[in-house]
Amino acid sequence: MNADDMTHGAPDAPTSAQEAEAREAWYDAEIAPTLAALATRCNERGMSFVASVEYRAGERGDTYYLTKDAGLEMRMLHLCAQTAPNVDGYIMSLRKWADANGVDTGGSFVMRRLGA
Repeated sequence: MNADDMTHGAPDAPTSAQEAEAREAWYDAEIAPTLAALATRCNERGMSFVASVEYRAGERGDTYYLTKDAGLEMRMLHLCAQTAPNVDGYIMSLRKWADANGVDTGGSFVMRRLGA
């Protein structure tokens, strides 16, 4: 399955507040516990897990469970899930995390502009 297969034919966004609330309730009851169980299973095998589900435009549920030695990519996904849609919050959080963990961000034009 490619990325195009995953977007074509998807249901439209909720058209009413009642439909949107029903989607959120379904997510809370069905999806969130399943994602939490998957995150735990992955962590038990030494794997980091990050998932973000948008159940209506601008509203989402996030599930994450990072290992102690999670890679930069997973840390970035995690920070993005925590700070979205605030781009400034994401960049500042990433900079703070990189500084605290000795990660060189000198290869980044944006981070160099920020003085990182």
